[in-house]
Amino acid sequence: MNSESDRKPLVIPDGNILDRPQSLTWRFFHGTHYMLGGLFFICGSCMYFPTAIHNPNFRSLNVGGWLFTTGSFFFLLADLQEWYYYRIGCCFDKKYRSTYETVNADLFQHPKNSIRGVYERAVIGINFFMSACGSALYLAGSILFIEVFSKYLVVGEWLFIIGSAVIYISQGWKLYRSGCTNINNRHDQKFTISNLLNDKPALGVDFFAGAGGIFYFIGTILFLPQFNKTDSDEGLSAIIFVIGGTCFTLSGLFLQYRHYFTKHL
Repeated sequence: MNSESDRKPLVIPDGNILDRPQSLTWRFFHGTHYMLGGLFFICGSCMYFPTAIHNPNFRSLNVGGWLFTTGSFFFLLADLQEWYYYRIGCCFDKKYRSTYETVNADLFQHPKNSIRGVYERAVIGINFFMSACGSALYLAGSILFIEVFSKYLVVGEWLFIIGSAVIYISQGWKLYRSGCTNINNRHDQKFTISNLLNDKPALGVDFFAGAGGIFYFIGTILFLPQFNKTDSDEGLSAIIFVIGGTCFTLSGLFLQYRHYFTKHL
C-alpha cells in the first residue's frame, strides 16, 4: 500500500475539483449516449402520426414504444455518467470530498454538518441527479408504451409527463446556476445574462434539453385519452413530439461541439 506522501496529487484545474479533466473516452460515451437518445426520440415520435398508427401492416405504437424505451435508456446512461462526475457532496465522493471542501471553503456560507451546509455542498450533484430521475421516469413510462403493456398505457403517459416536468425544471435550474456563475469572481453569485453567455455551448445544451422536456410535457398531455379524440388531435401530438425530439437532438449537437471543439485539460 502506498503511503500518503506517495499518492499523486489531485489535478484541480482553475482551483475547482468539479472541473477536473474529462477523458476522451468519458466524452465519447457521454456524448454518444446523449446523441443516440435524441435520435431515437425523433424516430419514436414519428410512430405516433395517424398515417403510421392506422397502417394495418405496421404496428407503429409498439415500434414507437421500443424506440422511446431505447432512447430513454441512452439518456439515462448519459445522465448517470454525468451525475457520477458531479456527485461530490452527495455520495461515493471520498476521493474528492476533502479537496473540494478545502478549495471552496471561502464560498460555503454554512457549516458542513448543518442541513443547509450539506445542501450547499451537494447542490450541483443534486441538480444532475434530478436529470437522471427525469430520464428514469422516461424509461419507466416508455416501457409501458410497448404493446405487451398496453393496458398500462395511461400510467406510462403520466410517468412521461412527470419525467418531462422533472427534466425541464432540472434544465432550468442548470441555466439559473450558470447565470449565477461569474468566471472572473467566484464570490459574485448574482444572476446575469452575461454569465450565461460565458459558455454558449453549455447554454445550448441546457436550453434545448429544457425545451425538449416542455414539448414532450405538452404533447403527452394532449395524447391522453380525454384530449386525443380525433386524427387531428393525434397528429398535433405527434408534431409536438417530433419538435421535442428535435430539441433533444439539438442539445446533443451542442454537447458534441462542447466535448470536442472546446478546451479540455
